[in-house]
Amino acid sequence: MTSTVSWVDRNLLRAVRRVADPVHVQVALPRRSCRGPRQSPEAPTIWVDNGRTLAALLLNPEVGFGDAYSEGRLDIDGDIISVLETLFDAMSRTSGWSSKLISAWLNWIQSNSLEGSHKNIHHHYDLPTDFYKLWLDRQMLYTCAYFPDRTATLEEAQRAKLDLVCQKLWLQPGETVAEAGCGWGALSLHMAKHYGVRVKAFNISHEQIVFARARAKEEGLTARFISIITKRRNTK
Repeated sequence: MTSTVSWVDRNLLRAVRRVADPVHVQVALPRRSCRGPRQSPEAPTIWVDNGRTLAALLLNPEVGFGDAYSEGRLDIDGDIISVLETLFDAMSRTSGWSSKLISAWLNWIQSNSLEGSHKNIHHHYDLPTDFYKLWLDRQMLYTCAYFPDRTATLEEAQRAKLDLVCQKLWLQPGETVAEAGCGWGALSLHMAKHYGVRVKAFNISHEQIVFARARAKEEGLTARFISIITKRRNTK
């Protein structure tokens, strides 16, 4: 017995398919509903449970996709790594007036203000630092690592990433570097310690700055690490 797909769900599905049009994947509602034509027999299928999940994918694709997958509201027929690589590659080359129109709409609704940034940062990063210590390394690195070879550990790969960034910047001792959004200070402190530069590190998160300042003091880098908390603008 097939369930009835509402008019809203059909139109949300159509909108998601239009955004995903250049991608070699098929987006469909649950198996009990009409799945629509595939692009090709080999195209993997992204199954979405209902209209609310479709709306989340439209409003904030990057967050909505990950949340829906981890919560079981989205499933994939095929290799998830290949699907993600295909999505990122194809969407970066999106063309056509409808896709551009939808992309412009998504950019507008996802745009952020200074006030919004303060709220988002406070909500996400001003949690107690002990929470992040449970699952991050000692340097509290939060971004992807760079593995120079297959034998590197995660910690070694994180240090390799920091070195790669510094080398690409051609850092020279005595220079001053500004880092906007310094997180817990791993990159800033690495630059100051290993490349002899002076760093001005900016952040909105009070908790992150407190941790970064403590690490700078612990490693004797206070003279080369200036951390600045970007204050919320007075809107009155």
